[in-house]
Amino acid sequence: MLKGYFIGSSMSVPGVSGSTMAILLGIYDRLISSISNFLKDIKGNTLFLVKFCIGAGAGIGTLSFLIKWMLERFPLPVSVFFLGAVVGGIPSLYRKTRESSFRISSGIYLLLGMLIVVSIGFIPAGSIDVSIGSGFVHYLMLLITGVVIALALVLPGISTSHMLLVLGMYDAMLAAITKFDIVYIAIIGIATLIGVFLITKPIEWILNTFPYQTYWMIIGFVIGSTAEIFRDKILPAMPEETNAAWWTGFVLMSIASFALGFMAIKYLSKYQND
Repeated sequence: MLKGYFIGSSMSVPGVSGSTMAILLGIYDRLISSISNFLKDIKGNTLFLVKFCIGAGAGIGTLSFLIKWMLERFPLPVSVFFLGAVVGGIPSLYRKTRESSFRISSGIYLLLGMLIVVSIGFIPAGSIDVSIGSGFVHYLMLLITGVVIALALVLPGISTSHMLLVLGMYDAMLAAITKFDIVYIAIIGIATLIGVFLITKPIEWILNTFPYQTYWMIIGFVIGSTAEIFRDKILPAMPEETNAAWWTGFVLMSIASFALGFMAIKYLSKYQND
């Protein structure tokens, strides 16, 4: 439940996906396995998923609001802190590749993962509008939206909020939540659940069959996700006019914030096997 709490709270942070945090906390493989093999141990998997969801829900409902408030009040130090947290998780991911030395093929998978995430980040918001249509077409588009959300939730380094913007569904989702549109939220929720069940089985097979290649791509996903923190949080928060004193303070603050984030995630990753 505590790991679920940290994962849920991290989902509101740009560039830090819940699945990335799940990998760093050593719970990702178990989550994928519990969903993809749900019927093999219904009681055990249900108990595990319920405990995780309670923790994640508590994280979303409490700490995520604090993180959002801090990002609005102190965007630069908080964003650099999370940049350090993302980078701090890379050594833990490297150990999962079970590789003794870096190879050329490692670099290829790493660059491929980075290219995928960075490319997704440059897709213009609203370039695909699935909110149009009515009747059967409308519900079909909602189902597709749910599958895309599931893909963003399950794959490390993919921003769920950005994917909603690309699909033209971000404002509609916010409106549904603020207006407590239970029917709309339920349809999206069911579609996302269907998408998760459809996606987890192939991902589990890939993780078991090609662990070396998969984790190098995941490292690429994570490194590529740092571009979103720079583009959406750090660069917009910088003032138009700066001087030497400001840059000195910014560099010192960045070093301290980055180091804190790096050490925080490095400390949390020690509990992977607990």
